[in-house]
Amino acid sequence: MISGRTIADLEREVAVFVHQERAASGRLGREAHPDLTAATYGLLAHLADHGRHRPTEIAEHIGVASSVVSRRLQLLETLGLIERLPAPDDRRAYLVGLTDEGRHRVSEVQGVRGRRLGGLVESWPERDVRTLAELLAKLNGSAAGPARQRGETGGDVRG
Repeated sequence: MISGRTIADLEREVAVFVHQERAASGRLGREAHPDLTAATYGLLAHLADHGRHRPTEIAEHIGVASSVVSRRLQLLETLGLIERLPAPDDRRAYLVGLTDEGRHRVSEVQGVRGRRLGGLVESWPERDVRTLAELLAKLNGSAAGPARQRGETGGDVRG
């Protein structure tokens, strides 16, 4: 059994990190395009990592309502960062994917984020950084629930 004190320490540190990352993501998203929020940039990054998907699959994977994803996707499409493509298995459905411009913007931001994160841990031993990455992957897997833990993520989607 994990002690309440340990859980409280973990909760505090995760909250601080999440707050800092949200702020940084918002700034970086706006650098990619001034109309992007952290949430809409997050969708771009998701599409960059996982490829084309139906909006409903994206909503399920990130844990928000389809209507929320739909509004965000409309903005990204208006900005020319994503495109809608017919679903190969259902003429009534569509997939969304990045445009060349969307890929370019995400690549720029990911480079900046990588350099920022690398700077935060540059003095750490490699094994500590690897351990942190492994523990975060384990935590993310637990947070995603049983479907992700079994690899059932609705397509080529990972966390």
